[in-house]
Amino acid sequence: MARARADTGNFPKEPHSVSLKVLRLSRPSLVQQHPLPLEIENDTKIPRTASLAYPSNADGVDQEFILSNNLGLPPSFGSAHVGETFACALCANNELLPGNSTKSVSGTRILAEMQTPSQSVPLELHAAESESDQTGPGSSLQCIIRFDLKEEGNHVLAVNVTYTETTSGDGQATSGKVRSFRKLYQFLAQPCLSVRTKATQLASIEVPDKTHGPYGRATLLRYVLEAQLENVSDTAIVLEEARLQAKAPFKATSLNWDAEKEDGVEVRNPLLNARDVIQVAFVVEQEQGVSEGLEELKDSMRRDGRAVLGQLAIQWRSSMGERGSLSTGSLLSRRRVS
Repeated sequence: MARARADTGNFPKEPHSVSLKVLRLSRPSLVQQHPLPLEIENDTKIPRTASLAYPSNADGVDQEFILSNNLGLPPSFGSAHVGETFACALCANNELLPGNSTKSVSGTRILAEMQTPSQSVPLELHAAESESDQTGPGSSLQCIIRFDLKEEGNHVLAVNVTYTETTSGDGQATSGKVRSFRKLYQFLAQPCLSVRTKATQLASIEVPDKTHGPYGRATLLRYVLEAQLENVSDTAIVLEEARLQAKAPFKATSLNWDAEKEDGVEVRNPLLNARDVIQVAFVVEQEQGVSEGLEELKDSMRRDGRAVLGQLAIQWRSSMGERGSLSTGSLLSRRRVS
């Protein structure tokens, strides 16, 4: 026999006295415009200035160029890329009207966490202003969160707001009621750079090694590591650094644009437009007389015929200066065929 469900009380839900606003903190971009050709203005009743983002008669302003002098904020969360820092401002606003003497809000708290494809991470909140409770109508509790995006896929920003609502009447205050609500904001983290690597072994070098006797010899391994970096985002980026963090006992020498900086030559960092590809290369050599990591290297070569060369660390900036970084996993040499 089916049991009747308990009566939970179909009471109307009271609107919350506190609202939550979330604003992503990102750098602006140059507003695009599509000017009408000069010859069309005489054939239509539409003034040509209507097609300009910011009509101006000032000297030095090119009204024909697609990019204007205006800066615009993204209309929504926009695109988020792996390697960038995702930042948001959270605002809990007291929505009580001024002069409302029947309700008061206190003890407002904000908790936030980021749900990634693999885990949930509690977020540290940085107060945007002096940290204080909401005490009056129209007041606002503001804080800023930052999170380094390291995974591709869907991310969910979960925000919990808790506050105490006190109702008063006939000059007497009733006990405070703790109220809370939770909001979820979903966005997609997409890759900005695609990295493909290839390691090629060079001829080994034999050097004297006294640890194996007066006539002992040691073999030092040498490799060339090549990497193709492709900009898979929709915006242009400027590469600032591509560095191989070699694993001991190896050392890495860059063969890229930054190699000439050590000689005092002024070098322009490469610009990658959308879908552009650049190739970088490093010479990886085993250092003579370095014992750190040597036994691990020998075990790896005996077991798998492969050597761990290190990790590739890449840094870039977007067109408006936002930083991004990416670090690969451990890069291995090709399996040695015996």
